[in-house]
Amino acid sequence: MNAVPRSRRRARLVDPVLALSTAVGVGAGPAAMGAPLSWHGTFGPAVALGGLVLARRRFPVLVLVLSAAVLVACQSAGLYEAGGVWPLSVALFTAALRRPGPAAAVGALTLACCLVLQGVDASEALARGGVELLWLALVSAGANSWRQYGRWRAEHQARLLQREQTRLVEQRLAISREVHDVVAHTLAVVGVHLNVAVESLDDEPEEARAALRTAIAVRNQAMSDLKAFVGGLRDVPRLGLESVVGLVEQAEAAGLDVRYDAEGDLDAVPAAQALTAYRVAQEAVVNTLRHSDAGRLTLRVRARPQAVEVTAVDDGSPSAGFTEGHGLTGMRERVTALGGTLRVETDRGFSVRAVLPLTGPVTGLAP
Repeated sequence: MNAVPRSRRRARLVDPVLALSTAVGVGAGPAAMGAPLSWHGTFGPAVALGGLVLARRRFPVLVLVLSAAVLVACQSAGLYEAGGVWPLSVALFTAALRRPGPAAAVGALTLACCLVLQGVDASEALARGGVELLWLALVSAGANSWRQYGRWRAEHQARLLQREQTRLVEQRLAISREVHDVVAHTLAVVGVHLNVAVESLDDEPEEARAALRTAIAVRNQAMSDLKAFVGGLRDVPRLGLESVVGLVEQAEAAGLDVRYDAEGDLDAVPAAQALTAYRVAQEAVVNTLRHSDAGRLTLRVRARPQAVEVTAVDDGSPSAGFTEGHGLTGMRERVTALGGTLRVETDRGFSVRAVLPLTGPVTGLAP
């Protein structure tokens, strides 16, 4: 059984109520104006105008025109003399939501016809016409306000939807960056040790065993990182600048000569900046191991009062046709998301410099 939309259920309730209110108002209108009630005189206009309200949503302008024609016809026959605009309030409001100009024109024309048919003098026509025109302006203004509110609400919903879609895209990018950083680093280090093991298996079996043990250890560490990442996607990964030492040890175990310098209070760097700085250092090590013929890497991390800097430079050969891959793209996205800057140079080996601004002084900040 299909559920009925809420708007349709509301329409099924509101439209009959408005139709009944219009019929009662039109029927009791003459009494409100001081005229005696006439069952035969007001019953027809009340039923006709109230019944037309039921079709206002599908044919708003047509319902207004027909309602005005009924009202003018009843005025012409002397059956109804209580007003020229207010009996059309519901139909006028509905039509003004779609076509404000034609709705106002139909209302003003109906008022003019009713005043002429009633045969009142100039002063009374001016008084009645002024009150009716004021009511026409109020109904039109109310319809315009409701229409603007509907547009604002639609735009607001569209912005919320766009914001949600953007948030989902950012989450997917963040997940892809995390997975890439862990997997790429692991494959690079494990690949180097497997190559060492293959080359020294026959001549130096002990060195081959050591390389394989290191590869297994790196693989086990990567599995732990992935399990922690998958198990806590909503939490910030607990990787920071203190983990850079582990990167250096893994790179040295792979045969790379690494000089690591740390300046400042690294433990006081906020978690977001510390994680991004760690990922920058990790990607720099990965690129040196995978894409460079370098034998030495200089890695420097500086925690200053207003920013944290990560600089990595190797002594590899210049790369003329260098293009950024997923790792560097993710690195740039991470740095940019924190308002930082990233500079990559390949004219003299591989060089990376990232500057991450801090939200406050480093001293006293919790990691």
